[in-house]
Amino acid sequence: MIIDSPLKIRNITLSNRIVLPPMARELSEEGKVSDELIDYYQKRADGTGLIIVEHSYVSPEGIASKRQLSMADDSVIDGFKKLTDAIHAQGSFAIAQISHAGFESMSEDKLNLNEMTPEDMDEVRNAFIEAAVRTQKAGFDGVEIHSAHGYFLNQFYSPYTNKRTDEYGGDLENRIRLHNEIIREVRDRVGEDYIIAIRLGAYDYLDDGSKLEDIPIAVNSFIENGVDLIDISGGLCRYRSPVSKEPGYFKELSKIAKESCDVPVILTGGVKKAKDAERLLEEEYCDLIGIGRAFLMDAEWSKKALYKLRKIE
Repeated sequence: MIIDSPLKIRNITLSNRIVLPPMARELSEEGKVSDELIDYYQKRADGTGLIIVEHSYVSPEGIASKRQLSMADDSVIDGFKKLTDAIHAQGSFAIAQISHAGFESMSEDKLNLNEMTPEDMDEVRNAFIEAAVRTQKAGFDGVEIHSAHGYFLNQFYSPYTNKRTDEYGGDLENRIRLHNEIIREVRDRVGEDYIIAIRLGAYDYLDDGSKLEDIPIAVNSFIENGVDLIDISGGLCRYRSPVSKEPGYFKELSKIAKESCDVPVILTGGVKKAKDAERLLEEEYCDLIGIGRAFLMDAEWSKKALYKLRKIE
């Protein structure tokens, strides 16, 4: 049974292949971790290999929703430390996701990537880097850089939204230049014993959007610059596939990523049953399975799923 087997990522070893992916719960209090949020994650950490905590904005102008978590200043660190302690107490590992909403922001100071000056770029780049450092201070085992679901870095990745004519626009190498600048600087700041993941909105499902052939090139570029874990999701189509509703509906995208690289790949999307999770792992679409909505409904999904599969064996 693959789902119940361990997996080593850099300096940690996950107990199994189940991941709670980042899903915004809107339970923060002025950007800070609440007791209710700690309780939510603590309950779901029991029996789960990896928890990726919902996205936190790296700077105020990048906020996506009113009750989103913040990683924008040091005042949030103590609250996150309580959260990571709670997750670790259940035998799970924790990764923080950091994001900037770009022109999807609810801030009046939202950024349009096509109008950003070099100074603007420096500010956002530094905001991501400093936020990543805070995640380490808060006791996380790693940080995930959010470049999916039509948010800021995903807007750079997609030619549908990226119309820049400088070194940050045009071909794929330019469109992922900012990603790689952030990844390299984060690696330099957090050291070698800290996981860097990226959630990649791998495909837009649009004629003028990102292409399937972009996936291997982008993934390997990220890895060369310091990424340890690839988390595949949708691009401008957000977190649902417009062409499939089957369990693991982004599986063709994760398959491309997995076959082209040598780091673990996470697949999330529509997986509710343990047998489907195990099948996707057996068929080598991915190395880890993200269980989203089913976990919202049942905090004990991991324990129940593993029990069912062990009985079958």
